[in-house]
Amino acid sequence: MIIRRTFVALAASVAISAIAAPAIAADYGTERLTYTIAFGPGGGNDRMSRTVVDILRSYDLYAGDIVVENREGGSGAVGFSYVANRKGDPQRLTSTSGNFIGTPLVSDTDWTYADFTPVGLLASDAMLLVVRSDAGFDSVGAFVDAANAGRVTIAGSGSAGPERVTAELFAQAADIEFEYVPIGSGGELVTALTSGSVDAVVANPSEVSGQLEAGTLVALAFSDTARSTNNPDVPTFMELGYDFSFSLPRGVVMPGDVDPEVQDWWITTLQQVIETPEWQEYLVKNGMSGNPIWGAEFATYLEVTSAQYRATLVSIGAIQE
Repeated sequence: MIIRRTFVALAASVAISAIAAPAIAADYGTERLTYTIAFGPGGGNDRMSRTVVDILRSYDLYAGDIVVENREGGSGAVGFSYVANRKGDPQRLTSTSGNFIGTPLVSDTDWTYADFTPVGLLASDAMLLVVRSDAGFDSVGAFVDAANAGRVTIAGSGSAGPERVTAELFAQAADIEFEYVPIGSGGELVTALTSGSVDAVVANPSEVSGQLEAGTLVALAFSDTARSTNNPDVPTFMELGYDFSFSLPRGVVMPGDVDPEVQDWWITTLQQVIETPEWQEYLVKNGMSGNPIWGAEFATYLEVTSAQYRATLVSIGAIQE
């Protein structure tokens, strides 16, 4: 189980500029910073990274120049390797995503999450279990009953991605069997569900937000440890008695062996970033849940999530022990 403390928002009346920073701020933050994006322009990791950098610039939270570079390739392997191999460099940042956990599990990389200095988890990529509003499943319990009574199908994007992992963890926690149907994109997921080709889908909230608002689809449960800030009426699986949670990290890390005072400086700075209206707008537009954690707690999250992801991939035969 991933344990997460929900960050308590700063009072709205406190100006961002008034938040105290660590003492190191007097000597740090004036040199050029390189923010490496391990994926190509326009993708989810790129949007998050550039949102963070834009806020740093707009609110003068970093005095020096910030250079943003895309180093794509190998599902994040190239860019993350580039940052990991700059141990101790205090002028390097990169953003995490699902591939930060998944790529080292399925590929022979020269890095894992443990080779980085964790700064903070700014948002989570967690999943919804979604059914048609006319399907007769008014709760997760009703879906479990249907699975116990006969065959049910659950679709998700890809054969070994976070959707498959979430579905498998749910099945294990509920002690049910299901047929998993891998489907290419979010649009295809929605089509498969609305046409009745599958009984349920596991999807990112952004992929089904329009149908949820229209009432054609219903979300039964959310896979994070806390309710989504964008879908607060949807209970978590854990609330409903299914002892699992799963989400992927939209966070910020630095190379390994960075000075702890620099790490603390960035924790304080990113805590200011997530209080801005621009960051809140990013969360809503991208269907992210904003339940941040920092430093050592983020490190524990990465360790537990990686172990959970690996165990599930082994159980479905995607990788070997």
